[in-house]
Amino acid sequence: MKLNRKVLVGALLALSLTAQASLACTVIAVGKKASVDGSAMITHNDDSRTANSRLYIVPEADWPEGSMRAIVKDQHGYPGEQQKLDETPQVKHTYRYFSSRYSFMNEKGVAMSEATNGVDDTDERALKVKQIMEKDAVGSLDAWSLQDIALERASTAREAVKVMGEMVEKHGFYDLSETMPITDGNEVWIFEVYGNGIWAAWRMPDDHIFVAANRARLRNLNLDDKENVMACPDIVDFAVKNGFVDAKKVDRKNFSPADVYCPSTELYAMRREWRVLSLIAPSKTFDPNAMELPMSIVPDKKVSVQDIFTITGDWYGGTPYDLSKGPAAGPWGNPIRFANSSKTKPGSTWERSINMMRTCYVHIAQVRGDLPEEIRGISWFGYGASDTTYITPLWPIMRKLPDFYNTGDRFHPYDSKSGWWVNTRVQEIAGLHYQDARKDIHAARDEKLQPLYVLTPMVQDKAAELIKAGKRDEAVSLITDFAYANAVDFNQRWQTLGDVLLGKYALGYVNFKTTPYPQEWNDFIGYGPVTRPAK
Repeated sequence: MKLNRKVLVGALLALSLTAQASLACTVIAVGKKASVDGSAMITHNDDSRTANSRLYIVPEADWPEGSMRAIVKDQHGYPGEQQKLDETPQVKHTYRYFSSRYSFMNEKGVAMSEATNGVDDTDERALKVKQIMEKDAVGSLDAWSLQDIALERASTAREAVKVMGEMVEKHGFYDLSETMPITDGNEVWIFEVYGNGIWAAWRMPDDHIFVAANRARLRNLNLDDKENVMACPDIVDFAVKNGFVDAKKVDRKNFSPADVYCPSTELYAMRREWRVLSLIAPSKTFDPNAMELPMSIVPDKKVSVQDIFTITGDWYGGTPYDLSKGPAAGPWGNPIRFANSSKTKPGSTWERSINMMRTCYVHIAQVRGDLPEEIRGISWFGYGASDTTYITPLWPIMRKLPDFYNTGDRFHPYDSKSGWWVNTRVQEIAGLHYQDARKDIHAARDEKLQPLYVLTPMVQDKAAELIKAGKRDEAVSLITDFAYANAVDFNQRWQTLGDVLLGKYALGYVNFKTTPYPQEWNDFIGYGPVTRPAK
């Protein structure tokens, strides 16, 4: 492995990112034979704290021979942190792609997502591994720059894996470990990078569904299966050299890089994985306290975009971990848990559900590999926590996006012209009377979303016909007009919905009629007569 060491970012950068990064995202991958329409899907609940909530299109470009591409730290992240760390030779042509907190789909229909991985800090071996893989790492790449470069250059998921692997080996990776599902509609790959130039990738079976929730997931890989597994050349040697594994016990046909390079069995991650697996295969019994769960499974039935969208908004309803129950949910069953701490019980935390208050956006990439590449990939995109937001179809080849996607951000005051703030307003108002408000929200979004699920593939098929007939410009216009109009309409509906919800649930009333607390809540809080003390 040859790392580019002319930029010595080393341990200081890794420590900085460790302090800032939020281990927060949940990602799901669906193979084409596991979906109802033959599309592959990649999801991302981006549960971050940083400012960038804007969505924009990075245009395609041609580059003169000899051009160099800058590698910039925190390109999408923390204000004031951006700085050029390195550069790499530019390719002749780069593709058009969507970018926000992360970049997630290009004009070739290649889509990806990411979840940042932690280790079990109570495990001595895990801490030793973490020291070497994170704090001692040298390199110039982080997740943002790595995904940007892949989407600029890759026309298939397999090619994206190769681009990312080559970049990691050449330039090093100083960031925290990442799990990145990738699809092009035909194949789904799970790419993991662990630091110090070490990476691995696995092709998921087409009839499987995969989940990752802030812990590395690649296990039991056959490193000799070149068709379905890729990895850096020294993935075993590096582990042996640093004492992560015993050379005599290494089995190349059954190697688990997740356990070797980023070991974690924390419930913070595993409970979400358990929940997704349980929802897609209720016929199977998975232990919610298990120390190990399958990477992927065959679902009981094929899933739709709506099925997956529902899962991205899950808060353990109907399970022993149901966040809509108990004192912390208040009288109206609010599953949202704000950040908290305890002075008397160190390590205290809430159950960590998939749906959460700080979600920047939810993205569901739906890619049909049988269609022309320009229109095969739909980005179903929505701001905020999934349970109280909507998703609307967008394509990277759109000529323009509505202005509200690129207006305002989370570090500036409320702005009614900002898409993120309009959605966040509805999310916050829902907290006034959550279970009733979410019914209103779901009714409002379903009224538009259910017809969209029918119309969108029809428009997509028509655009495919135009492209095959040599009328690409007409196809792009059709896609642009359809997606733009529906995005604007949904945004306007959500502005109106916020007004309606505020009027309906303000001041503790429902339509300004007194709504008594549930009796069990009254009993819990000691609600009763006010009396004078006896003389």
